[in-house]
Amino acid sequence: MKILITGANGFVGRNLTASLENIRDGKDRARVLNGVRDPRELTIVSCGAGSGRKALEDACRDCSFVFHLAGVNRPKETGEFMEGNCRTTERLLHTLEAYHNSCPVMLASSIQASLAGPYQGSEYGKSKRAAEQLLYSHAERTGA
Repeated sequence: MKILITGANGFVGRNLTASLENIRDGKDRARVLNGVRDPRELTIVSCGAGSGRKALEDACRDCSFVFHLAGVNRPKETGEFMEGNCRTTERLLHTLEAYHNSCPVMLASSIQASLAGPYQGSEYGKSKRAAEQLLYSHAERTGA
């Protein structure tokens, strides 16, 4: 099983990668990954800021699962929210579809995507909501 982790340089991404590596290396025998008979067969591909388009393409070609953790939550300019959260998701899904890969994708979103209450009008929430909508459309098109 090949797992792609986007946003692997962030707090959640680093810790998820470390946890999966511990399972793979036999250091954490308390956890079981569905669909993995032998944890040593687990391949973890980490894509973080600066990994480049080729790394993403190589990973999307044959990954079995994606933890999509990449995103922006403290940009210098509010316009960076949409680029960092929505466009990043769009590139990921486009690349998966280009390789006819309909593997499951787990998106790290936010309560702010509800755009309700105190989050109404939040640029961050709008970008996360847009990313969620892209994922729903991707699932309908591909069966992911």
